[in-house]
Amino acid sequence: MIERLLVQPARVAPARGRSDRVVVGALRTCVAISRSIFRGRGVGFACTAAARLVSTGGITVFELGNGGTFAVPADDRYWLQPLLLDESYEPDVDHFLKRAMRPQDVFLDCGANLGLWSIAAARVIHDPKRVVAIEASSRTFSRLIKNWEANDRSFDTLHRALSDVTGDEVTFFASTGDHASATLIAALSPTDARTEAVTTVSLLDLLRDRAPRTTSDALVFAKIDVEGMEQRVLTPVDPRQHGEVVILYEDHGNRVTPTTAFLLERGFAVAFMADDGTLERILPTHLKRLNELKTNSARGYNLLAIAPKGTAAARLDKLYPALELDST
Repeated sequence: MIERLLVQPARVAPARGRSDRVVVGALRTCVAISRSIFRGRGVGFACTAAARLVSTGGITVFELGNGGTFAVPADDRYWLQPLLLDESYEPDVDHFLKRAMRPQDVFLDCGANLGLWSIAAARVIHDPKRVVAIEASSRTFSRLIKNWEANDRSFDTLHRALSDVTGDEVTFFASTGDHASATLIAALSPTDARTEAVTTVSLLDLLRDRAPRTTSDALVFAKIDVEGMEQRVLTPVDPRQHGEVVILYEDHGNRVTPTTAFLLERGFAVAFMADDGTLERILPTHLKRLNELKTNSARGYNLLAIAPKGTAAARLDKLYPALELDST
């Protein structure tokens, strides 16, 4: 039996009842055939075709595992494929947050996109001021606001670009066709990018403004999805001063590990997050182990970083004693 996680299973909200289940079932059968015979060609098109049949007004609404709803446009292949086909998204993060996050904590969703993880975190943390969705793209932010409203404004929203300083006006590059392709780095900008001006906010200032003050064992979970800006964003965060912070970040599967190497050099303890919910410690002397774990060069892999001997290490060592995170 599937454990009732924060996101998984993510099922289409019953707008049409049984017909919706028939459409989704037929989609999965067609995709299975395509993957076995045609190497997956046409999967994206099949997902958008199915989504149009189960959507209302061009919007497909999903019911999340722990409550809350998540709405995406019926032509949004980025979200439709994992949610329609697998009823899940980032199961590694899902398992971890379900186990580790507590009602007294803070969740910073940096690069929130349409707000999936903010919606899920708000089902655990019931103070909207302690769940913050930060998104730079104005087009994506407008869709995030719709999900915020549909979920009773259970979290806070911030239209800013994450950087190392607060208050700078910078140029943001966002794809006109793929909202998941966006960056502050000109060299990484998509070929169909449109530009817009956006104001920055630093992770350090977010930590100062939103840090829990009610209890000494509260943690701050900072999920970082800022293409190409990871090291710049994380540089001001000192593991000696931020023992309550759990950094969740992505290392791409192209066998290059710059962000992980950077965090290890800074003195953070790092662990690889597997899809089944297990964690594996990555040591500075065995960084090549991460390359062995990243078996698919086309996907990104999630990891966590914390300060050794901090508040976060104390909690996670109780949950994952084999990691020995509460040590240097």
